[in-house]
Amino acid sequence: MSLNQNDFSVYDVQDFPLVYLNQQAVLPGYASQWEAEMLALLQQESPFVVVYDHMRVEETEADRRQRGDWLIRHRQLLSQRCKGMLSIESEASRCAELRKMRKMFGIPHQVVSSRTYALAQMQQWLARAQK
Repeated sequence: MSLNQNDFSVYDVQDFPLVYLNQQAVLPGYASQWEAEMLALLQQESPFVVVYDHMRVEETEADRRQRGDWLIRHRQLLSQRCKGMLSIESEASRCAELRKMRKMFGIPHQVVSSRTYALAQMQQWLARAQK
C-alpha cells in the first residue's frame, strides 16, 4: 500500500519514511484527523520517522488528551513502526524544553538543529531497524 499525500493534511508524507507534521493543520479538533493519519502510517508496515520542524503551535487540551489516549492504546504498534521522532529546533530554550519531554513519547526522540541532521538521524534509525 502506498501513501497518497492527498489523504493527509496533518502530516506531509511526500518524503516517506520521513514524515513531517504540518503545523498549519494543528487547529482545534484536529486530533481525529491525526488519529486517522497515524493509523494509515501504521498500516504501511514500513518503518518511518516523524519530524517536528520548529514546532510553534499549541494544541487544545481536548486534542492533547485525545492524542494521548490514542498513543497509550497504540503504543506497542507505534513503537514497532515509528523508529523515532525528531524535533528540529534552533532556539536553546526550546531545545532544553524538548529534551525534558523525551521520555513521554515511548520511542526514541532526538532534538537536532537542521533538516540535514534530521535526515542523518533518520537514516541511522532506519538502518538499525533493518538489522
